[in-house]
Amino acid sequence: MEIKVAKNAGYCFGVKRAIEMVEETLKKYEGNRVYSLGEIIHNPQVVERLKRRGLIVVRDIEDVEENSTVIISAHGRSEEDIARLKKKGCRIVNATCPYVRLPQSIIKKMSSEGYLVILLGDREHPEVKGLVSFAKGENIRVVNTNEDFGGLEADKVAVLAQTTQNREDFNKLVNSLLGRFTEIRVFDTICDATKIRQEEAIKLAQEVDLMIVIGGRNSANTKRLYELSTRYCKRVLHIETEKEI
Repeated sequence: MEIKVAKNAGYCFGVKRAIEMVEETLKKYEGNRVYSLGEIIHNPQVVERLKRRGLIVVRDIEDVEENSTVIISAHGRSEEDIARLKKKGCRIVNATCPYVRLPQSIIKKMSSEGYLVILLGDREHPEVKGLVSFAKGENIRVVNTNEDFGGLEADKVAVLAQTTQNREDFNKLVNSLLGRFTEIRVFDTICDATKIRQEEAIKLAQEVDLMIVIGGRNSANTKRLYELSTRYCKRVLHIETEKEI
């Protein structure tokens, strides 16, 4: 039996950076309460390991004690959440992936200039919820490729994507919008690591009889790799640990 492994399998830069920041913060403030607002990354095994080292994972800001240390996950948070934490006197360690900060700044700039921002993404994902908060007024709409854009009223639009979206869907979205507006600006905000891994998954899926995608079940990256793999390989498994094989 031949086993092929993707060249770039493993954690991306943003995930490695977030994990390292948590470990450094736990060491620096050992004995003090260190919170993570949401899971630092969408990998249950890593989150559990960090919790055993003392990290306290909470979903709501109300659960964070005043004047404590709070780590922002790799997915980022809304501007309102950051302001609320500062108001509670919290020390903030921002582990937001730099690739997520890019669409944050684009959305802020484009919406303030009067563009309707069209964001391809999963509405309930923490990254997308955070991105939406950077729009000025109501100049943003979160969409998927199956939506009808006939009802959109705007002279100029800016199009971008959640960093973990797949390239095929983004291109379909852009093509469906061309010619509908007076001005359209397209920003490719899918991160390089995502692009590379998706390209490798597509290539590898066409070369094997069984494709195994390893990663958290609530990870947008991993789910996207699984979905893409099923388009090119008949047998695809999505697992978190070797015990599931």
